[in-house]
Amino acid sequence: MEEDPDDVPHGHITSLAVKRSHRRLGLAQKLMDQASRAMIENFNAKYVSLHVRKSNRAALHLYSNTLNFQISEVEPKYYADGEDAYAMKRDLTQMADELRRHLELKEKGRHMVLGAIENKVESKGNALPSSGEACREEKGLAAEDSGGDSKDLSEVSETTESTDVKDSSEASDSAS
Repeated sequence: MEEDPDDVPHGHITSLAVKRSHRRLGLAQKLMDQASRAMIENFNAKYVSLHVRKSNRAALHLYSNTLNFQISEVEPKYYADGEDAYAMKRDLTQMADELRRHLELKEKGRHMVLGAIENKVESKGNALPSSGEACREEKGLAAEDSGGDSKDLSEVSETTESTDVKDSSEASDSAS
């Protein structure tokens, strides 16, 4: 995050690299999206910026076509070898709005489930359940509401994709 108090809150990516053997798998896009999301959630960033070599066609394609970065200016002789750089920016307002809507829906769903638990308990004439009972009730109601099987957290984690992280001392090529 840039720290100029007079400026709009924004982030800056100084470097992004994906090992050659792992390219074209969507990893750079995922890294950029996760970094952007973290900038929004933690610092209320309005945009993210970066510099990219004019000759780096693969990175330019990723940033311009996939991640919706816009070229804001050309910085002559930006790199030590004298190559020019494109200064690029990505507006984060749309992503921030989507994250906000997602959180609102998630919160609304949580209130609906808790309300249903309270109604179910009141109809039984019992006091409110303990937190453990409420969680079991919530899980049961969520399965009923979805009309299908609910997955346990351990089942979900088994299906998530893992990525091997290699020793950082190995040579890698930069996309910026």
